[in-house]
Amino acid sequence: MATRRSSSKWKRHIIVQLQHRDRHQKLHFEGLILSYNQLLTKSDIVQLWRDKCDPHLPSAPSLSPEPVNVTKLQIRHQEKLNKLHQANGELAQEVFELSKHRKRKEVELQATQSRLSELEVKLGELEAKRGRLQARIDELEKANHGVKEEYDTLQQLYRAQWEQLRKKEVEGSELIQNMIDIKAQAAEDLNYLNEKLKRIKQKNLEKDLAVVSTVPIAMNTDVFRQVQELSTEESRHQETKSFKPFRNLRSASLSLSTQPRFLQSFKGLLRKRSSPSFSDFDCSPTSFRSVARVPARVRHSLEAHDGEVNAVKFSPNSRLLATGGSDRTVKLWDIVGGMLQKLKTLEGSNDGVTSIEFDPSGLQLLAGSYDNTARLWSLKDCELKCTLSGHSAKVTAAKFKFYYREAVTGSHDRTIRIWDLNNIACIKLISVPSRCSDIVCLDYFIISGHSDKKIRLWDSRAGMKSNEISLQGKVTSLDINSDRTQLLSCSRDDLLNVTDLRMNEIRQELRAEGFKCGADWTKAIFSPDGRYAIAGSSDGVLYVWDTLTGQLETSLVGQHRSSINAVSWSLSGEYVASVDRTKMANLWTDC
Repeated sequence: MATRRSSSKWKRHIIVQLQHRDRHQKLHFEGLILSYNQLLTKSDIVQLWRDKCDPHLPSAPSLSPEPVNVTKLQIRHQEKLNKLHQANGELAQEVFELSKHRKRKEVELQATQSRLSELEVKLGELEAKRGRLQARIDELEKANHGVKEEYDTLQQLYRAQWEQLRKKEVEGSELIQNMIDIKAQAAEDLNYLNEKLKRIKQKNLEKDLAVVSTVPIAMNTDVFRQVQELSTEESRHQETKSFKPFRNLRSASLSLSTQPRFLQSFKGLLRKRSSPSFSDFDCSPTSFRSVARVPARVRHSLEAHDGEVNAVKFSPNSRLLATGGSDRTVKLWDIVGGMLQKLKTLEGSNDGVTSIEFDPSGLQLLAGSYDNTARLWSLKDCELKCTLSGHSAKVTAAKFKFYYREAVTGSHDRTIRIWDLNNIACIKLISVPSRCSDIVCLDYFIISGHSDKKIRLWDSRAGMKSNEISLQGKVTSLDINSDRTQLLSCSRDDLLNVTDLRMNEIRQELRAEGFKCGADWTKAIFSPDGRYAIAGSSDGVLYVWDTLTGQLETSLVGQHRSSINAVSWSLSGEYVASVDRTKMANLWTDC
């Protein structure tokens, strides 16, 4: 039983192995068997063809029992042969093309490999260089860190020293002002003492004259005439010296004695009194103020610039006129015989000029520009000294500060900047709620006009707002009188306001039928004595108001045919200059 099981087991194993071989080997020989069968068929066809062509040749045994059409087989064979030849030619051409392409690729591959080797060498060099540079960067960063720490320390020290310097400057200015006040008080005290000495001498002289007048004497005509002439001459002399108590000497001389001794005494007394003394000179400080003359006609008119003229300003000595326009230049004009003669052109601005300001000495000129900067020129050599850059919008006003070597600029970027002209640096930034159109500088305060219809007063030392005045229109310009007590503002509601800075209230409203503010930068100014205010209208007419009464003084029609942008009144009170949008500048006088 065990023998049968073992024999059947190996038989089954053999059968399984044979089936497995048949399954796997049949796949490899199926193509061969098919090709062999086709070859047998072709062999039969060839044998038949040979038998037909040459019947004497021995025929091979037929492999196919079915009859074959030899002609069709020949045609089919020929077609296949032609197709094989055509395919062979195409394959040969393709092989040729592929061979050429392979050669080109081999050349490119060799070039690429050489380039790659070069780049690998260069990459190695660059890696080494990068390592050296990285080490250098690490060294520089360490050195930079040390320098930065030193810089921060120096910056803190600089700020502390700068604050001390500012405090010392303020203290120095206060000391100077105190010295000026002390000297003024000393001069007043000295004048009082001199006047006291005058009064004492006057009383003594009156006593002497009273004693002389009580002596009874006989009249002598010749002596009386001589004494009268002498007293008249002395009286005129005293009148020229504004010494009023001696105007009565003539009446007192009528009772003088004819005796030579009294006459000689009186002559000696007069000679002694007529000699000059220290009290005859005025030592008190005086302030000179020009009396403005209302303009009446155009003395000279010309095209000042190649485009719109935005600003005009007289120099402190009233002999020089500066104009600024959209042609990026500031022009200086000499006033000779009431005529404007071009003197110099100041260049350097990258855009149109918006404002012009002379310093009190008349040796420097500051101008704001549409290119977000302000520029300072020296008028000694007409060279650009510095550019104050930092604003992000156009600079509408640039003014010198009152006491220090500082300037103040206002801009449409809603900031006011205070500049140190020695170090060419911004030392204080004041953020304002609205676009700034114009500014005015006082001792320690800055007054600014804005597009939100407000005038604001700022403490320049603390950078804080101390007061505010509301108007009915956008503020276009500000100006302050010579006493620094009255503020003139022009606004887009066609109104000029005179504000009393001491009372912080509007004192006068200046309006006129026909006056229209032509632009957001139209300028209105005081006369040098503060008696008048002047502004140009959009129709080219110049209006002059009396600031005391608030009434219109006159309206002037000149050569302007468009809106007047700015006006300036010379400190001598003799000339008024006006500029407009059509390149024109007019010089006005009172006759």
